[in-house]
Amino acid sequence: MYQPEQPIFDEQPSSNVEIIYNIEDVPKPWWKSIIFALQITLVDFTPFMWAAGFASLAGITEPSFVPTMLCACFFCMGICTFLQTTIGNRLPIVQGSSSALMSSMGNIAAVYGLPAVWGASLVGGAIQALLGATRAISRIRHLLPPVVVGSVVTSIGFVAARIAVQWTFSNTEPIYMVLALIAFIMALVLKFKTKGIISQGFILVTVVIVGVIVSSFLGIFDWEAVYQAPWIEIPRLFPFTDLEGQSGETITFIAAAIIGGFSGYIGAIFESVGDYAATCAACNEVYRVKHIDRGIMASGLGCMITALFGGLPCTSYTQNIGIVAATGVASRRVTQVAGVMFLLYGLCPKLAYVLAGIPKPIIGAVFLISAASIMFSGIDSIVSSPRTLKNTFIAGITLSMAVMLPYHCSSTYADWANSLSPFMNMLCTSPVFIAVICGVTLNILLNIVLKEKE
Repeated sequence: MYQPEQPIFDEQPSSNVEIIYNIEDVPKPWWKSIIFALQITLVDFTPFMWAAGFASLAGITEPSFVPTMLCACFFCMGICTFLQTTIGNRLPIVQGSSSALMSSMGNIAAVYGLPAVWGASLVGGAIQALLGATRAISRIRHLLPPVVVGSVVTSIGFVAARIAVQWTFSNTEPIYMVLALIAFIMALVLKFKTKGIISQGFILVTVVIVGVIVSSFLGIFDWEAVYQAPWIEIPRLFPFTDLEGQSGETITFIAAAIIGGFSGYIGAIFESVGDYAATCAACNEVYRVKHIDRGIMASGLGCMITALFGGLPCTSYTQNIGIVAATGVASRRVTQVAGVMFLLYGLCPKLAYVLAGIPKPIIGAVFLISAASIMFSGIDSIVSSPRTLKNTFIAGITLSMAVMLPYHCSSTYADWANSLSPFMNMLCTSPVFIAVICGVTLNILLNIVLKEKE
């Protein structure tokens, strides 16, 4: 019998996060929700990078392409986030453009064109929604004990840390390094030496003061792009049919493209299962069967919508877990308000370019604090498991592979990794995908196949 309220774990993993607003709490007065939501959007604006990355992979040089896709991504982020927090798993999860899916879809666009991308996105989203609706993913939950999920969450923390470090050192000019250091120290001071709304909104306060005000005073904030962007632009269905070099078709369904695209969906599903666990841990919420099924279903439906508007397929965002863990604000209402703001960014390109104009070193320095919260949330889950030699091997080998294999495949063995198929390339370069595969496989081998007879 299906039991949606059944916990995934026999024992809830411990957490050191101090929750200020629980999932169903609504911050009062009303303006607090807006401040907390704005803080979320300041960290979860990576579609700016993924849209540019997709264009590069696809070989598209049309100047209007990236801004148009960026607005579509923000618009769909709002829709998908609202779906997830209402009919989905109802956790404070932001849905946003997926790096794994950006990579696989970019390769499809380069070979088969944009219409094949939208076809692969639609079919992949439909399959993902079906997997959630039929409860196929939650049926394998016994293969995901706390030691495995904790290893996955910890690897997500490493991914977040890598993003934070990359952003922090994206510009190594002295002025940017100094501002990044100032932002990092200010964030720590505001978090631990202040109280109330300032402490809870330390990310927003730091980014506004250092990233906007100080950067503008020093002349390094990119206001030119903001000035040139229009105030209002309504997203339209299939906006790239008239793009030069494309076939002019709206959508095409090509078997090879669908298979290649779904490899990205597999990675996104695995990441989401880990993200749901990390979110529950950060919120002190019991991780239940319904969170997996409803979350995967809503994510699939959202991906189908993004295909219609010319955006990149969406998945759960690791960054937001770090914000919840760092601030203690786990309110679902706040996440819904953030979804509305993402919609507005999609409708008003000027707002989107204000976010994109904040120097990345400043964002990265502050986000490093959030990444640390994610990482140790996963470690808490690992240490809550029975301290057996088998579990030590599972966690140790899984984390070693998840951290070191992508590193070597992006440096020493880059040529070899790039020669692989998109699916195999992702298998070798996605830390979260590697963590899930290694963790589940080792758990089956050590705790099931080689289980000692009682």
